[in-house]
Amino acid sequence: MTQFRPSALSLISARLRHAIADYGRDTRGLVATEAIILLPLVIWTYVAMFSFFDMLRMKSVNQKAAFTLADAYSRETDKINDTYVDSTFELFQALTRSNAPAMRVSVLSFDQDTDKYTVKWSKKRGVGSHEALTENTVNNLRQILPEVESGDEFILVETWNNYVIPFKIGMDDFEMRSVVFVNPRFADQLKWDDGTPS
Repeated sequence: MTQFRPSALSLISARLRHAIADYGRDTRGLVATEAIILLPLVIWTYVAMFSFFDMLRMKSVNQKAAFTLADAYSRETDKINDTYVDSTFELFQALTRSNAPAMRVSVLSFDQDTDKYTVKWSKKRGVGSHEALTENTVNNLRQILPEVESGDEFILVETWNNYVIPFKIGMDDFEMRSVVFVNPRFADQLKWDDGTPS
């Protein structure tokens, strides 16, 4: 009877297949390897969720504060002065706990004959490049202003906050803006106190 002797190449091939199969069945160190690969991803996901949640929380706080200010202005029956605007800005700062807020309060009306918005009065408080509205600048905001009947007046409250992201996750810091429109509730107009008697 002839004996079959495998060649050296087939022996090496068989041993290599056996070693690969053993390596595939070996689970020692598997948890540590998975942890090294997945732990940075898990940490980044947790930090990103925290940052997104904080951003949405701050957006909500900013909007609620803007609605609170707009509601306060809409309930006024007396003329508004600088002290009132300063006080509402301090309230806005306290509600948002922001380090660099800005606020603009304006009373606007629409003239259908000229198809333009007009500014009755506008005041700005806080930091930033936002200025009080003028006849020249108000119509640049047409895309966000509501459609109203000719001659109707409404109150426009705008607020800005510079949001600083707590962790750098691929997003930059940005400015949050809230815009609220409201009609005066108990008076026809919200007038500015320029010192002249009514």
